[in-house]
Amino acid sequence: MLYVFDSLKIPLSAHKTVGPSASLEYLGIILDSMHMIAKLPDEKLVRIKDILYSYLNRRSCSKHEMLSLLGHLNYACKVIIPGRSFVSYLLTLAHSVKELNHHVTITKGCRDDMAMWFKFLSQWNGISFFISDNVINASDFHLFTDASSAIAYGGYFKKRWFQGIWPDDFIRPDEESFSIAYLELYPIVISAILWGHEWSTKRILFHCDNIMSNVIMNLVRRLTWCAAKVNFVVHAVHVPGKENNIADALSRSQMKRFRQLAPDASPNPCICPPHSKILWS
Repeated sequence: MLYVFDSLKIPLSAHKTVGPSASLEYLGIILDSMHMIAKLPDEKLVRIKDILYSYLNRRSCSKHEMLSLLGHLNYACKVIIPGRSFVSYLLTLAHSVKELNHHVTITKGCRDDMAMWFKFLSQWNGISFFISDNVINASDFHLFTDASSAIAYGGYFKKRWFQGIWPDDFIRPDEESFSIAYLELYPIVISAILWGHEWSTKRILFHCDNIMSNVIMNLVRRLTWCAAKVNFVVHAVHVPGKENNIADALSRSQMKRFRQLAPDASPNPCICPPHSKILWS
């Protein structure tokens, strides 16, 4: 090809001509077809982390500065796919004022999102395996979770399972943070902590018998952290509870029913992580 271009007097940019090679930088992202990975160049990874660090202790910034930060984070999201959940709030904040020189207040929620990005970029090597285009139903993946507001929560994955009882002081129906949406997300996060390392490169569709009307940020951040670290993507749709029998039995402590529905399940449960490890802090 180089000979043909040369014979036709078609100029080529020497510094952009690479090959043959299994690793190629394209639009600022390094694509490696030998290891099937995409990664951020080291200098860009360091630059984004330094920019984030400069915002962590600030109380405000201009719209122009916020949009500049969002540009860097959106760029990183080309590799960190789960990170897309944590740019929308910053984008809404940026568009809360009209002019580029107008300032916006960096709220606690905004600062928490930035801190999560900073922590992840500080502990991550910039590498992401290519994600499968196919979305796998959690049920087809033999993965089921459920929560009962009054009794317990549980999860089942390929013959392994866990079950936990809500502490007496845990259920506070009058507080939004302890809504049924929060309770339904709780065992999904535990599943990601226990088994997420086996989901690498997968897109998994969870079925929940509750519509997630509110963003429960401490749990969502922990789930995003797990997904980004081991490279999987979570999707969710609503499904009636009666169609989620195995996890429903665990969440109601109906062990006899659970054994009938999952006779091959392991005799002993997986140990649930402590509450402090499930919430993002």
